[in-house]
Amino acid sequence: MNLFKYISVIIFLFSTLANAQKDTLYLKNKDILVGTVETFAAGVLKFSTDYSDEDFKIEFDKVNGIYVHKRSIITLTRSRRRYGTIKTMVPGTISITTGKDIVETFNIRELISLQEVDEDRKKRISGSIDLGYDFTKAQGKSQVTLDGKLAYLGELWVSNASINWLQSRQDSVADIKRVDAKTDLRRLLSRTWYLIGELTFLSNTEQALEGRFTPNLGVGKLLASTHQLYFGVSVGLAFNNENYVDKTLNKNSVESFVSSTLNMYNFDDISLNANVKLSPSLSEIGRVRTDFDISLKYDLPYDFYIKTGFTVNYDNQPAIAGNEIDFIFSSGFGWEFN
Repeated sequence: MNLFKYISVIIFLFSTLANAQKDTLYLKNKDILVGTVETFAAGVLKFSTDYSDEDFKIEFDKVNGIYVHKRSIITLTRSRRRYGTIKTMVPGTISITTGKDIVETFNIRELISLQEVDEDRKKRISGSIDLGYDFTKAQGKSQVTLDGKLAYLGELWVSNASINWLQSRQDSVADIKRVDAKTDLRRLLSRTWYLIGELTFLSNTEQALEGRFTPNLGVGKLLASTHQLYFGVSVGLAFNNENYVDKTLNKNSVESFVSSTLNMYNFDDISLNANVKLSPSLSEIGRVRTDFDISLKYDLPYDFYIKTGFTVNYDNQPAIAGNEIDFIFSSGFGWEFN
């Protein structure tokens, strides 16, 4: 009997050592998975194992316990954010240990997302790219659209970049071109407040705009963060440098801005992103610009997806009268990576 106990202890110790550098999931159906947490966001946890060629995608409401051996960036409900290690001591709960060896316990349903912090900073980068193409023999019409996104998530710094590009050609009609690009860098100040620096670029033939560069600086607040929704607002100042086809129309201006962002996800593989930005001019009294975009995405197997989007740019005092508004509707097939 004693020999059996010794053997059991030895087996347990070897098992513990073997899994010491691996993550573990405890599912409600009593299954246990040992491997690596690749990502957890929007209610879905991606988990890889040594014995499977494809990663597992697990709805987090089926998870009853979790152990992650690396330090992670952890997001909880009510906009709470932690940086440390996470494990389950009691089923249905998580214990988070921060750098100061402070241990906090939460209900596992309060966990919204986590990302392991690897020494390889490339592991902190995620992104997506999709391409659309239309061709009509009549009048030789063709149109190409490209939409790409890139994101970096650090302990205190968050960065996002995006580009939306369109080119349309048709016989006997001037080409239509449009480029809408943006990059931003955010510094977290507290659990809900952050500083934001942003650079945007817009070029479109509809408004005879060769390029509008707009660096801006502001402060933002996260108003809501749950398993299915993110909502934040920001305010600040911006500087416009505008170049037109007609060089005599080139100008600089100073603006204030108010913007909001809404992300909804984990609705049966459907996600929605919407952004609106209102920019009243401070140097051109009475001028107001508005930028709005919304996209709807449906996830497919193997990280592919289909997406449709709508973007509007409005200027009540355009350089060329009658061109107050420009918009684009797009749809395409894409792939995302992490």
